[in-house]
Amino acid sequence: MAKPKLLVSLLLIVITAIGFGNAAWLSVKAELAQVLIKRAWTETLQTGDQVRPWQWADTWPVGRMVHPNSNTDLYILEGAQGNALAFGPGRHANAGELGSESSVIGGHKDTHFAFLEKVNVGDALQLQTLDGVWHPYRISAKRIVDIQDQDLHVQLNQKRLYLVTCYPFHTISQNNHVRLVVELEPS
Repeated sequence: MAKPKLLVSLLLIVITAIGFGNAAWLSVKAELAQVLIKRAWTETLQTGDQVRPWQWADTWPVGRMVHPNSNTDLYILEGAQGNALAFGPGRHANAGELGSESSVIGGHKDTHFAFLEKVNVGDALQLQTLDGVWHPYRISAKRIVDIQDQDLHVQLNQKRLYLVTCYPFHTISQNNHVRLVVELEPS
């Protein structure tokens, strides 16, 4: 009778070790991705070329964003689809170029854009563009939008920056259609 209990105990230990190992591996991959994205951004600024963080990447860094109040420093990737958003906030391709036109950047509420929960109107944010220039912005509005009932109200003919993430924070929902939109104006 002791052997089945021992086997079950060993099996549970192995399953637990595999689970923790997988979680640790995901964490290591996420940290490595940030190192590679930072390196690609540095090379992009030096060469002016689009540099992919790894050979098979289908995205590349197009900007950098710093929110001093929350000590947030993020690299913005091209594209706001899932493959880019897994590694950082992404610039919506249909919006304008960063720093010169209205731009929309999307990010996950539980990772890169978690800091948006605590930002305030008036907060400063710096945006570095492909030419290496830093552009100062201030948060001018925060609003909640149900995208089933209304659009995001992005003004494309003005120099604005829009940060968009799912809302509310700290909830799990597969069909979430509510967004937090943080609007920034040049300062």
